[in-house]
Amino acid sequence: MKTILVLALEGVMDSSLAITLDTIRAGQAFLSGARKPGRVQLLVAGHKKSIRTGGGLRLNADLTFAEVPGLTRWPDWIVIPGLGLVSDKAIGSRLQKKDAMAAMALLRMAPRSVRVGASCSSVFLLADTGLLSGRNVTMTWWLAHLFRARHPDVRLDETKMLVRDGPILTAGSAYAQLDLMLAIVTDCMGTSIAHLCSRYLIIDQRPSQARYMIHAHAQHVDPTVVAAERWIDAHLAGPISIADLAAELAVSPKTLARRIEAATGLSPVKFLQRRRLLHASHLIETTSMSIEAVAARVGYQDGTALRKLVRREFGTTPGALRS
Repeated sequence: MKTILVLALEGVMDSSLAITLDTIRAGQAFLSGARKPGRVQLLVAGHKKSIRTGGGLRLNADLTFAEVPGLTRWPDWIVIPGLGLVSDKAIGSRLQKKDAMAAMALLRMAPRSVRVGASCSSVFLLADTGLLSGRNVTMTWWLAHLFRARHPDVRLDETKMLVRDGPILTAGSAYAQLDLMLAIVTDCMGTSIAHLCSRYLIIDQRPSQARYMIHAHAQHVDPTVVAAERWIDAHLAGPISIADLAAELAVSPKTLARRIEAATGLSPVKFLQRRRLLHASHLIETTSMSIEAVAARVGYQDGTALRKLVRREFGTTPGALRS
């Protein structure tokens, strides 16, 4: 039997918790229908036996964090649903609370064989344990700049929906918990059960967060990077060199590269490409312009180049973005 342990902290996002529990229970039901009952056990742990969600609902946990090490065997998976944190101050304050500290202590105590999954702002909690140091992760894209500032030793790619690095599985923004749980169901219950969950719960396959990023959402703490975004956005149709961009911003190309990488984790070339693609996806989704016209508007020579980049970076086609 495999065991999935869900760590439910006070104020947990109701949707993230519900997605976690409903996906596992759906998989359990399909296993039972396939005459394979009891193969996967679901346990919910809280700092106390009664947990209050972010929406004010009450959840009765199966056990407390302190009781987990006393189980007959450690769970195969530990899942941390999203916490709904939206600012640097809220993140810092939340992670200092007793239940968060207890959850982090439990994660550090777990054997290396235990797999851990987290999405959205709960990746901050996982990172504060030190278990993500040197690892590749993803998380909610609009908090990425705060994550980089707090954990420069973690390799973050916020364009990805899911990133697996050894025993750690991380997912993107709030509803990426769906993708996280499908991956865990696949691991614990098999591909066919995960496929049934996907069909019955209508979970679409979204390999990238990049297409969901709001192209005007500039939250970087570095004003030079914000200025770079604005200048690029105003000159997308024409050729843009990094040297010219640096000159416009009155900094050296090396300084510009250093600041862009610190704020976004991207090289200047990738940063420029990201701006072009975000504008392209916005135009594809919100206008009836042809792909060739969109390509010209954002600085690509033809529609073929844009189609290839959309498929590579977003994991889909321009037609699918528009449908």
